Amino acid sequence: MDIEYLLYLQQFRETVGSILTPLMNAVTKLSAGFLPIAMMCMIYWAFDRKAGRKILAGLGGGLFINGFLKLTFCVYRPWIRDTRILPYGDSKTAATGYSFPSGHTTRATAMFGGSGLWFMEKKHSVVAGLLFVLVFLTMFSRNYLGVHTPQDVLVGFISTAVMMYLTGWLELWSEKDKKRDLMILVAGLLICIAAVLYYEYKPYPLDYLPDGSLLVDPAKMRGDAYEGVGFIASFVICRILEKRQLDFDRISQKLRLFIGIFALIPLYWWINTGCPYIIEEISRSLGKFLRFGLGIIYIMVLVPGTVVLAGTLTNRGSDKVTREKQGQPYGCPEGLI
Repeated sequence: MDIEYLLYLQQFRETVGSILTPLMNAVTKLSAGFLPIAMMCMIYWAFDRKAGRKILAGLGGGLFINGFLKLTFCVYRPWIRDTRILPYGDSKTAATGYSFPSGHTTRATAMFGGSGLWFMEKKHSVVAGLLFVLVFLTMFSRNYLGVHTPQDVLVGFISTAVMMYLTGWLELWSEKDKKRDLMILVAGLLICIAAVLYYEYKPYPLDYLPDGSLLVDPAKMRGDAYEGVGFIASFVICRILEKRQLDFDRISQKLRLFIGIFALIPLYWWINTGCPYIIEEISRSLGKFLRFGLGIIYIMVLVPGTVVLAGTLTNRGSDKVTREKQGQPYGCPEGLI
């Protein structure tokens, strides 16, 4: 049934030509691009710290469960299962890993969906609606382009939504007792260690092409799964530092917005052309782990720390001007004047 559905979409795609295909290709690229990351980060840095942290947590949980399911079930792509499937464009060379569940759907659900929930809570229903539409357009686009089956995108959506709910619940649960942050830290790190051992020692299918190369390289797929591991490991550490030491939401929103906009530039560089890509030539797993792990440190510690430092310096400057206007030397306690 799933293959027949893809063949129907393929026939439709070939019949209508370029009417719908460019849009679907643009949507699928958007979900894996920088725009949803930037939107998520700006919500976190400039508008709503707690909501932004929840979106980050949902994305980390989604990436983690996506990697776990991919390496557990090792489902081949549709065109491997049935040679009648002809994916659009360069999809056949770009989508070389396991098919189940869809990684694009995971990212779209966590970032577009998570941001959409925030906009809905803020009564921006039009923006929220557009973001929710983008989630389902991403799911459909993966089927339309012939790179994922319906179950791939459905499980990608459901598993990510479950992780978003779970991580959101954990955030609320931890607010009732500071000791629970430490419990989340220990549990998160233990889960990451267990995942690494599982990924490294579980058996994988080793099917070869006529030229002697592997149909799907397990080492490459393990590397992709380390995205979620690096994300979660850094997140559970950084969230304690952020919650207890970096009260950046107390700083002026204008200053947070200003710093956040400029902070997107190095983040874009890191995600697209940063050092981990060089490391991946040696170890794909280490490169993916560092790209996401260090990225989270930048998002949750370095940028908020910069905001706090800038806010502190700005306030000290304001205090100095105020004291001088009152005829008091800056830095001298009021009680001694």
